Amino acid sequence: MDHFFSYGGRGDRQLPNDNIYHLEPDTGAILLITTTIGKAEFILAYCRSAFIEKWGCYTFGSFRRASSPDLSSTWAVQAESELMIFHSVDVYLVPEEEWMRQSN
Repeated sequence: MDHFFSYGGRGDRQLPNDNIYHLEPDTGAILLITTTIGKAEFILAYCRSAFIEKWGCYTFGSFRRASSPDLSSTWAVQAESELMIFHSVDVYLVPEEEWMRQSN
């Protein structure tokens, strides 16, 4: 899976000072925000939209995936607050799945 947007972290030199990117997928898709540590990639959050500018990545409608102990059911857990990310992340566009519409 290839990311479609990369944010290099606070002060990203590839982003102009006055540009703000509003990423909001069409219905049926979700943004997946990941970070890489060493050679491993970790999911930070799924979100409905994001603003990215030179000094940070800000998510809206953030949630994570939770599962029952026996892995028989999965649901979305809304974040207590939106995320403000200042380190490097990659943004993927993924199809919305049924578990993303369910919350507990």
